[in-house]
Amino acid sequence: MTPLLLTAGATRNPIDAIRYLSAHATGRTGVDLAARLAKSHAVHLLGSAEACLRAPPGLSTEEFLGTRDLMARMETWITEHPRAVVVHSAAVGDYEAEPLATKIASGAPELVLRFHPAPKILDRIRGWAPDVFLVSFKAGAPGLTPEALEAIARAQLARTQSDLVFANVLGAIETTVLLVAREGTMAFARRSDALSALCERLPR
Repeated sequence: MTPLLLTAGATRNPIDAIRYLSAHATGRTGVDLAARLAKSHAVHLLGSAEACLRAPPGLSTEEFLGTRDLMARMETWITEHPRAVVVHSAAVGDYEAEPLATKIASGAPELVLRFHPAPKILDRIRGWAPDVFLVSFKAGAPGLTPEALEAIARAQLARTQSDLVFANVLGAIETTVLLVAREGTMAFARRSDALSALCERLPR
């Protein structure tokens, strides 16, 4: 079967010895996809701790931590499988800090943190393996129109050379979903239908 890497869940970029910056992403969609695709592909789930706990028994899993840890693990797997399918659904942190080795003291009236941009993993995948079949995900801001969502998804498609972009609007993830490809866009009123269409479009 065709090897397939699926990323799921949110990165945790550390701030100090116990705190981190993350997103509200459970990895449920990615795990659902992994379970579906395990019937037709050799799936390796690269997930957050929460996503790996959700994984069905028998699925190959590997846990990631922050953005840079996820990037390193993805690069290793992808360079070892240069013609694989990559479904990159993880919520990757856009910003990171220089984490303190100790715990930030509590009780201060104000806390100011300085962050800088984290690496854009999605922009590097084609450099690691030009021939992978790449599916990326894009979440639009709440209230975004379908037309605006398609525009930002197409911009991501072009910038990252994705084969497909799965796009939705935060706050309407069950009802406003697009599957964007170079040859056209499919719109769905149900997220489950969009996920089924995505699975059908992947090479086997």
